[in-house]
Amino acid sequence: MNQILSFRNSENSKKILKKNTKHLCIFLILFALILVGEGGWKLYTNLNKQVDVIKPEITGKIESDKTVFNVKSEIGIKKIVYAWNNGEETVIAKSGEKEFSFDVNNPIGVNELSIKSYAVDGSTVTYDTIKIVYDEPDDQFGGPDANIPPEVDKKTAIENDKNEPVVSLTAEPGKVIITATDDVMMDYVTYSWNGGEEVKITGLSADEKTLSAKVDALKGNNKIKVKAYDKAGNLKEVEKDVHGTDGPTITVTKNETQIMVKVTDEYEITKIEYNFNNEEKTIENIEGNTYEFNLDLKDGENFIIIKAYEGNIKKEYKGKTTK
Repeated sequence: MNQILSFRNSENSKKILKKNTKHLCIFLILFALILVGEGGWKLYTNLNKQVDVIKPEITGKIESDKTVFNVKSEIGIKKIVYAWNNGEETVIAKSGEKEFSFDVNNPIGVNELSIKSYAVDGSTVTYDTIKIVYDEPDDQFGGPDANIPPEVDKKTAIENDKNEPVVSLTAEPGKVIITATDDVMMDYVTYSWNGGEEVKITGLSADEKTLSAKVDALKGNNKIKVKAYDKAGNLKEVEKDVHGTDGPTITVTKNETQIMVKVTDEYEITKIEYNFNNEEKTIENIEGNTYEFNLDLKDGENFIIIKAYEGNIKKEYKGKTTK
C-alpha cells in the first residue's frame, strides 16, 4: 500500500515540475521579448532623435574685390573655415567671440564659396554654398561706373600737372610726422638727416594723393631734409631743424603730509604747469635739467595734474591720493 502511494506521489511531482518548468520558460521568453522590444525602441528613438544646434548667423556684403562677412552667435566661435570651389581650406581662428567680422578676397569670375563654423561647445554648422560673381574693374580707378575719372583723364591730368606737392612736418615725442599731398597724384618721398643718406618712403593713400609716414627723430638738435615727388615729376623740398627728444620725465612720490614732484629732462625743461586741488600754477625760466617742488596735502582726497614741456614736446601726469 505504501509502495503504491509512493509511486503515485512521484508521478504527480514530475507532472507538477514539468508544468512549472513550462510556465517558467514561457515567462522568461516573454520577459526577454519585453527587454528586446524596449531596447530596440530606445535605440530607434536615439537614432532618430534630433539635436538642437544653435546656428550662428553669418551675413556677407561684397565690397569691391572682397566680401565682408559679419558673424553673430549665441555661443562663442572657435574657428571659421572657408574654401573656394571645394579647394584648399582657410582657417580663421577665434577665441570664443560671439560677434566679429572677417573678409575674403574675391577671385575673378564666377566662384562658389563654402563656409563652416565651429563653436566652442563642439557643434559644427555647414552653410549653403555661396556663388560670388566678381569682374575685374576696367582700370585701376574703378572703371566707368565709379565716380572717379577714367585712366585717360588721369594721364592727361598728370601730363598737365605743374603744381608742386605740399609738405608738412609735425612732431610728437621721439617722432617726426611727414605728410605730402598733391592735387593729382603723389609718387614718393625721401628724407635725410644732416645731409646724410636719403631714405625713400612709398605707400600712398586710397586716392593716391597723399603720402604720410612717421620717422624716428635723432636725439638732440638735427636738420631733416624732405623731398616730395608727384607723379608728374614736380618736386618740393623742405628743410627743418628738429630737436629730437622723448620729452621730460615726471616722478611723483608722497609721504604722510606732502606730495614730492621731480621733473627731469635730457636737454632742458622749458615750462611746468600744474593744477593741485583746483589751484593752478605755471613755473618758467627753469635752469638746469632737473626741477623739484613739494605740495602740502589736505585732509581727504587730493588730486594733481602736471604738464612739463621741453620746447613743444609735452608730458603729462595725472593722479590722486587721500590723506
